[in-house]
Amino acid sequence: MLSESSYSGEMEKRPLLSSKKISVRRSLLASFLASVMSFASGTVVGGWTAPEHPETVGEKMFMMETMEQSSWVVSIYLIGALLGALPAGGLSRTFGRKKFLLSLAIPMTVGWLFIMFFVDNVYMILVGRFLCGLSLGAVTVAVPLYSCDVAPDVCRGRGGVFLDFMLCVGILYSYVASSLLGLYAFAFTCAIFPIVFCVLFWRMPESPLYLYSRGRYVDAKSALIWLNGEDFDITAAFDEFAKLQTEDDALPIEKNLQPAGRKGAFVKAVVLSLGLATAQRLSGAGAIIQYTAKLFSIAGSSVAPNTASIITGIFQLLGSGITIFLVDRVGRRKLLLVSSSVVVGCLAMLTLYFYFLNKGMLENSLKILPIIIVCTYISFFRLGLGPIPWFITTELIGADHSNRAQSCIVSYSWILSFVVMKTFVMLVDEWPVALWLGYTIISVIGYLFILFFIPETNNKHADEIRLSLAKTYHIHSS
Repeated sequence: MLSESSYSGEMEKRPLLSSKKISVRRSLLASFLASVMSFASGTVVGGWTAPEHPETVGEKMFMMETMEQSSWVVSIYLIGALLGALPAGGLSRTFGRKKFLLSLAIPMTVGWLFIMFFVDNVYMILVGRFLCGLSLGAVTVAVPLYSCDVAPDVCRGRGGVFLDFMLCVGILYSYVASSLLGLYAFAFTCAIFPIVFCVLFWRMPESPLYLYSRGRYVDAKSALIWLNGEDFDITAAFDEFAKLQTEDDALPIEKNLQPAGRKGAFVKAVVLSLGLATAQRLSGAGAIIQYTAKLFSIAGSSVAPNTASIITGIFQLLGSGITIFLVDRVGRRKLLLVSSSVVVGCLAMLTLYFYFLNKGMLENSLKILPIIIVCTYISFFRLGLGPIPWFITTELIGADHSNRAQSCIVSYSWILSFVVMKTFVMLVDEWPVALWLGYTIISVIGYLFILFFIPETNNKHADEIRLSLAKTYHIHSS
């Protein structure tokens, strides 16, 4: 193994080629294959709507005796997700992004096997769902960290959106499969997907930053060349990695910004990330996705609830797919603003719909409105609010602190999701107008938060983003 000094000497002989265009195809491939585990996670989220009369559903998905049992089967994965997310950043840094992601296939597969072999035992199903949730929570931390490490600035957004896109593919699969298969067959197919992920992802490179931090310079060089091509400037990349190892160099050298400015930039980045997570979760999207069938049943829609779930699944997949093509062209901030504004409009229309429904002032011809509103809502949610908060934390905070921060922020996000999920069933039955009005008000606040505080991070180097945050902090604090 080469020492750092000898490796640097070897690299001095190579011409600097940073002016040449970097190939991003393999970087995007690595990010995409890492996100296959997100597809496996989507099977945990969708297709588990608690039925109105669980004792009559039997052969399909649920064998529960009470709505309370069904509610816990639907939501217990969220507890696993928030617990799985907490240590995920540190573990992926210790063992390597790739190894950690591969290891997450184990609890996911075991969880589905529990469900498959104990379809008549509600407690074993709960254990299985909890194990799947542990993997899901860790995936939502580890995949953005891996994508951030392997993707150059010019395609960082596309690599980040793959997590949400594949999650939508998994949710759509669950909507379709759960309506056609019994629980045993559904669980069997879902147990296969983590194994497929391991086969596909096995040959992808480890994070170059992780390899460098462990002194594996030759391996880091090989990973960088595989990801970016033979013309990639290894020297510049290694200089950047070395800088990340030194806390004093976490920001460009500006004396008036160190150390207070650096700390202020970090605090601001965390606050912005928490604010985005709050706007994302308290818009009610998680409950709409999970309880689509129930929502349309309550609304008296003329479309069959299971059919409506599949239709909305298709629309959210289309929205996330469009984001892949726009996020590195249009930018994060514009997509967030467009997404948030349409979400506000759709929630306001749902508030009005349920108000007039409760007053008995709706004609039957208007009962198609919920599916139109929800399809619009979910499409635009997936355009910005859905995918961007998952990965923008790694851009705002930077690689040196993003392990712990990503874990904490994602755990916070899953806590909010659990609160929304557990309260939705009760509130949508008893106080639907107040529920949708509450989501609307929170989403208006979220839009204003994005408008006034969220910076653009598109195609910007980490130093640019953090220096901008630090300068803003310095101006406000002086």
